[in-house]
Amino acid sequence: MPDRDEARIDYRAYPLLYVDDEPENLRVFELTFRREFEVVTATSGEEGLERLMTGRFAVVLSDHKMPGMSGVDFLGRVNEIAPETVRMLVTAYGSADTLAHAINDGSIYRYIAKPWQPDEMRIAVRRGIEHYALGRDREALVRELHTVGEVGATINRELSLDRLSDLLITSLTETLGYDGASLLSFDPVKNQLRFERSGPVGAHCADFLESHELTREKSPRFVGSLAHGEACRFSLDECLDLSSELRDWVTEVAGDLLVVPLVGKDELLGALAVDNRSGGAPFDDRDRTLLEGVARQASIAVQNARLVEELRSTRQQVLRADRLGTLGTLSAGLAHEINNPLTAIHTFLSLAPSKRDEPDSEFWGDYHRLSCSELERIRGLVATMARLGREDGRVVPRSACDLASIAREVVVLVAPEADRRNVDVVVSEAPDTPKLMAVREQIHQLILNLTLNAVHASPNGAVVKLRVAPGGPGGHRDGVMLEVVDLGDGIADEDLERIFDPFFTTKGPDKGTGLGLMICHRIVAEHDGVIEVTSRPGEGACFRVRLPNRTA
Repeated sequence: MPDRDEARIDYRAYPLLYVDDEPENLRVFELTFRREFEVVTATSGEEGLERLMTGRFAVVLSDHKMPGMSGVDFLGRVNEIAPETVRMLVTAYGSADTLAHAINDGSIYRYIAKPWQPDEMRIAVRRGIEHYALGRDREALVRELHTVGEVGATINRELSLDRLSDLLITSLTETLGYDGASLLSFDPVKNQLRFERSGPVGAHCADFLESHELTREKSPRFVGSLAHGEACRFSLDECLDLSSELRDWVTEVAGDLLVVPLVGKDELLGALAVDNRSGGAPFDDRDRTLLEGVARQASIAVQNARLVEELRSTRQQVLRADRLGTLGTLSAGLAHEINNPLTAIHTFLSLAPSKRDEPDSEFWGDYHRLSCSELERIRGLVATMARLGREDGRVVPRSACDLASIAREVVVLVAPEADRRNVDVVVSEAPDTPKLMAVREQIHQLILNLTLNAVHASPNGAVVKLRVAPGGPGGHRDGVMLEVVDLGDGIADEDLERIFDPFFTTKGPDKGTGLGLMICHRIVAEHDGVIEVTSRPGEGACFRVRLPNRTA
């Protein structure tokens, strides 16, 4: 049985150059090995260098004793021009010192004594070619690892699934140079693969692929192999043996296919596929190694992007839950707040028919103005609640906001809850406070959450103070500072570092979600501001928000 390397290597694909000043020696060498190797000959070192300049050789053999340039000198020049070439000295002469020096300085790989025996020479040339091929494979592997590293660094910076999909196709077709590429995702519920992206953009088969699916029911061996982490290769030659789904795919790209799985933690995420639709060479083990390296990086990137999408979705759900919770806290008091003006409006409308012909100045004057005023009060409350409950996922542009005006609006909203607890809420504003470029709804929610927390923390008869003044982060005057101060029990030292954590609350069971301060922290961070809290047990707490005045 042949050696595995011998069975794998096509020795004729690696030319060799033999230099000797005796034409008969060249003739014998050529006749002996021309069936096994691609042989080029030269009769001098100078001619050998000319041959070397016009071709690439895996092995260069040279006689030592030649007129003009000796074999050692010639091979030394070869080492300078093509250091990757395997160099052998063929000689019946030469001192041991000369040979040792040539070997030690790297001029020659080995020497062969004259007269050489065909079997000995054959083995030496084969080993030289194998050494050369191994070096080329090593260089190619280093280049591929470098390429995979660059592609991995690029795709792992992308956290959007859509943009990541496009980037993967671009990396496979433009960076790695494959004719075509596809990204498939696996649906474990439907047990099928679906094409997410195919490229290059505008290719004739992209629309076809992106409208097709590969089911485990119809292609069990293919999908099963991917699920077990195994790569698959297909070609036009074996189309008739494939399932109809795979046959359509291979036929559409009109070439060979190489498909490698994207595997997450104990699950199949999808697959990467490349093809040679433009007539490129069939895929080999090197392509498989390269694509598997990219797939490992892509699997990590896909999982990260999915996690980010899940976190974004969760954040929106948390925001929605917090707003609904805030609305629930306010609903009872607001019902009372709305019912009071409704009573006045109802009374006015009930009496209006009987007063229609009476010149009652008090009724048609003061009472009418009061009813209209109460109606406007209801409209204001409803508008405020609508802003608080809005959550449509859009990017809301920033506008000039008066924080003191928003704070007074919040005081009206929390008044029923504050009255129920016998707590007063007051607002003060420094006269030179600038308006703030911000998302109004978010700032409204920020102040509302902080104020409600202060009201709930305050004892009977206490006062909650809201103060608005100039002062952004770092004390800069171009920003705005908001302080919310209560006179409650304060916050324990061990809790201060946790109050902005999700679901952390000190209100007790069924009295708080632990989301309000987390939402406050997020809103402040999205406005590039800072939120600070100072508190001592028994002395209340002060939440201080500093926001820069920026337009974006």
